[in-house]
Amino acid sequence: MSASAWCKRMTEWFHAASSSKGRANSVDVLGRRLRRKFILVAMGAVTVVLTLIIAGINIVNYSHVCKMADARLDYILAGKDGIDWGDEPKAEPANGKDAGDSQAGVRIRHFEGMTAESPFDTRYFTVTIDAGQVADVNTARIAAVGAKRAASIAARLHAKGWTSGFSGNYRYTTDVQDDEITYVFVDCSRELASFHSFLSASVAISYIGWLAVLAIVAGASGAVIRPMVESYSKQKRFITDASHEIKTPLAVIDAANEVQEIESGESEWTQSIHEQVARLTALTERLVFLARMDEGSAGFTMTSIDLSEAVDKAAAPFESVAVSRGKRLSTSIACGVRAHADAAAVAQVVELLLDNATRYASEGSVIELSLRAVSRVQGKGATELVVSNAVDELPEGDLDRLFDRFYRADVSRSSKTGGSGVGLSVVRAIAEAHGGSASVCGHGNQITFTVRL
Repeated sequence: MSASAWCKRMTEWFHAASSSKGRANSVDVLGRRLRRKFILVAMGAVTVVLTLIIAGINIVNYSHVCKMADARLDYILAGKDGIDWGDEPKAEPANGKDAGDSQAGVRIRHFEGMTAESPFDTRYFTVTIDAGQVADVNTARIAAVGAKRAASIAARLHAKGWTSGFSGNYRYTTDVQDDEITYVFVDCSRELASFHSFLSASVAISYIGWLAVLAIVAGASGAVIRPMVESYSKQKRFITDASHEIKTPLAVIDAANEVQEIESGESEWTQSIHEQVARLTALTERLVFLARMDEGSAGFTMTSIDLSEAVDKAAAPFESVAVSRGKRLSTSIACGVRAHADAAAVAQVVELLLDNATRYASEGSVIELSLRAVSRVQGKGATELVVSNAVDELPEGDLDRLFDRFYRADVSRSSKTGGSGVGLSVVRAIAEAHGGSASVCGHGNQITFTVRL
């Protein structure tokens, strides 16, 4: 084997190894990204469901505590002077009657949640306020609160104008008689302690369950996204390999066509072959470029460039192209705009946008291209390249789909104009590789593409 042949083979092997390594790294990155998204979405859904369940159960529990306390307050107010302890049966009922058949038992049944034992385990106190001053304090039915503290609590609530609710562990309400306001407080310490214990237990158990689900989802995420990653890897490999394989027969066809023109002269058929070969060659080059962008191996040379000069130079040839297609190109390029970018990539963006505009703009319309420096928006570029033109009819649905690969809003018209549906995908890929963005919007019959770099 000669030295030149050996060098050629080693070069081919190196490029193949680099491409395979790039594909592997890209697939690994995609796999990690999909796993993170899957885990975030799954755990977000679990978190929402658990939160709603915990909130629902504890809201119902708290409502029950309030309802029971209010029933006791109503029972106390119904007795006017409080609970009549003397009415409660303290001995075995005679003649087989139940305790609930007594006078007090009959009265208790009118209050939901009250039982015959409720009057005995209810601790409460009352404070009467007349003309803004504490007139009477009754703490005979509670040991935890003295008269001074009871008066202070009621006076504070009266000053704020509050008539019902909770004050610490006490549920209260008011009864207004002429100029007197009576505050009735029921001790809910046991009920609130039970509520808080249940709340803490439910949160703790839910958190443990959340961690268990997280472990399961994290462990299963690899198996879930593996088919998608494998499909993506095969798709990229097919595009790259097929594009490389297509280039050789295209070159042979083009060369054979040129020989045919030399021998028999140029004809509309040979010219059509040239056009179709050029179209397919451009498509394969863009597919290879997108595949390299996905692999992170596009190889941009990022330097500080005069963006105004680069855009003007790339746009100049399209003035005649626009005229040949029945349109007119108008440019408004600010002077001295600089950017940290790859000059060839910027030129490709301009060419793709103008090629798209000259193909799909309305007949006789004006295509407007502008470049200006702008302030940064959410970290997306400091320069703005805009291409705007009129169209016969805006595509229906989400215009952002125009950046999807092989998406064409009007397939029949794209076939006539020679569009492939890949150019705008390349534009967005280049913009994002430069840390910028590419977007589209439409108003009336006007469509505008904006690239920030």
